[in-house]
Amino acid sequence: MLFRLLLVLVLVLPLSVGAEISVEDFFKFPQADSLKLSPDGQYLAVRAEGEGKKEVYILKRSTKEVVQKFSFPQAYEAGAFYWLNNERLLVSQSIKYGALDLPASTGVYFAGNVDGSKNYQIWPPRAKAGATSSSLPKGFNVADLLPEQKDKILVQMYERGFPGIYEFDIYSSRFKKLETGPVKGGRLLLGSNDTALVSLGVDEDDTDLIKLYLKNSEGDWNLFETFNRKDGMLSPVQIYNQDKKMYVLSNTDGRPRGIYSFDLKTKELTSVFELSGDSEIDDYIYDFKYEEPELVGIEREPDYPVVEFFNKDSRAYKIQAMLEQSFPDKVVSVGSPTADNRFAVVRTYSDRDAGTFYLFDAKENKLSFEMKALPWIDEKTLSYRNPVSFTARDGLEIRGYLTLPPNKDKNLPAVVLVHGGPYGPKDTWRYHPESQFFASRGYAVLQINYRGSGGRGRDFIYDNYRKMGMEMQDDLTDGTLWAIEKGFFDKDRICIYGGSYGAYASLMGVIKEPDLYQCAIGYVGAYDIKAFKYSDIYERESGRKFLDEAWGYNDENFSYQRSPVNFVDKIKADVLIIHGEADRRTPIEHYESLSKAFKKAGKTFESIVKPHEGHGFYDMDNRIEIYSKMEAFLKEHIGH
Repeated sequence: MLFRLLLVLVLVLPLSVGAEISVEDFFKFPQADSLKLSPDGQYLAVRAEGEGKKEVYILKRSTKEVVQKFSFPQAYEAGAFYWLNNERLLVSQSIKYGALDLPASTGVYFAGNVDGSKNYQIWPPRAKAGATSSSLPKGFNVADLLPEQKDKILVQMYERGFPGIYEFDIYSSRFKKLETGPVKGGRLLLGSNDTALVSLGVDEDDTDLIKLYLKNSEGDWNLFETFNRKDGMLSPVQIYNQDKKMYVLSNTDGRPRGIYSFDLKTKELTSVFELSGDSEIDDYIYDFKYEEPELVGIEREPDYPVVEFFNKDSRAYKIQAMLEQSFPDKVVSVGSPTADNRFAVVRTYSDRDAGTFYLFDAKENKLSFEMKALPWIDEKTLSYRNPVSFTARDGLEIRGYLTLPPNKDKNLPAVVLVHGGPYGPKDTWRYHPESQFFASRGYAVLQINYRGSGGRGRDFIYDNYRKMGMEMQDDLTDGTLWAIEKGFFDKDRICIYGGSYGAYASLMGVIKEPDLYQCAIGYVGAYDIKAFKYSDIYERESGRKFLDEAWGYNDENFSYQRSPVNFVDKIKADVLIIHGEADRRTPIEHYESLSKAFKKAGKTFESIVKPHEGHGFYDMDNRIEIYSKMEAFLKEHIGH
């Protein structure tokens, strides 16, 4: 039975009716992107962005007083964070070289108490006589919080490549190994007694082979099965039912792709939930329970985000159903409950709402407002993002999102907005500031998840390596032609724009289709494959391998043919290029190479280059400048 939900809100004043949202308001950083309650519910940890860098604050929940802050110098910022007990918070350090660059963990962790005491780096531990960081295990990752012990947690780390479970003191940083896994680079899955029972890892000699080990009753590891990555595999998710069974994601032996229950004694698989379509699982949903919550559902995004439960008797399902009735136009995400299973943070979001946070009281069925990610924007003034699909010229279904200006849907000036990556990232239904900004200025915005994008399985990514500038570019062209045919786009007023790989595709777009687009904008883009020699990607052996496999870096003819700098003579469109001199992902050599090519071809382009910006601009004045310039550029060349 569903209970009526009492909703207590603190009002956020909307913008004046008809007021245009400013460039600054669109591109200010969110005031919060994640909230987590302490186990006793007395404190809130909030991750927020200031000048593009994430920081974590601890607030006293009853008064919203800030009692603790975790900030990081230079290019470092706050990453994942966890409550270790009622008084102590763990915050990981990440590094980010620009607003468009994905943050990467540095392996450094800090911890502090809510009263401001005992704040220091706990991993790697502070230097002691005779200790060196090179001798320490790597890959610190929290495995279990051990609620019954105030000062200890379990972490998974790697020593000489092998995973191990360690007992770790969250105040002194002392640690001891409890057990070791059987396969290098693998991961361990813990049972109810905090002992590893399952290990999955990649074969040392053949990275296409995945090995699954199970621990027998004597405590020895036995190889259960070896999977070929291309033929599907059995991926462990959670051990449950008093260590008798395990939830797995599987598509082996001709079975439908889905969630299965694996009997650890009989080794039999029983179907739990079959996954329709080809959309991947974005997240797992666990029951509303602080200790040992069981897997009950999944989150995916085939077009709109969906929450799917296979255990509808669970408390999590009943709470989710109740909340979704209160927010019929939003996606609802319920966080982990407090230790008494009473309170939890609830986040709602949509294509027009970057995130609104509430505190849910399960005892009273009461929901109280906490904060919004973007309180200065009235979502009612924004546009809807519509999932779309079309058939590419070779028959492949391509999907994406179309954002239209309010109350307009035909013969519009348009921006084809290309996401970066290209391999793995994807456009989603969530709030997207650039598409909303362009739509607010009267432009239709098409975002295409071209082949190579994430969300549709491993093959959709890896099978499309080295297809940039050709099949991947054709997907963008075909999507543009589809929008023209459907009447959304005015065929004589179209601009193609993107950042990083999106900038590459924008230049390739006006090279391959000189009469289709009237202008192009490239933001911190890759224009010369050989210029990746100066990139941070090239510094790592794995990065050099990726550049060769995905971008054809070592193939002289391929890298020449797929680099926009070599074909600027074909460009008829007007071009705007934006770059940062401190960019390490697509370094300034890309811009310089492109500039020389334009000069050699006797052509000109507009540009903005900033000396201290990286892979995406952080400085607020610079952000306002570049988006104001884009607004003026679009108005001049395709404006209405």
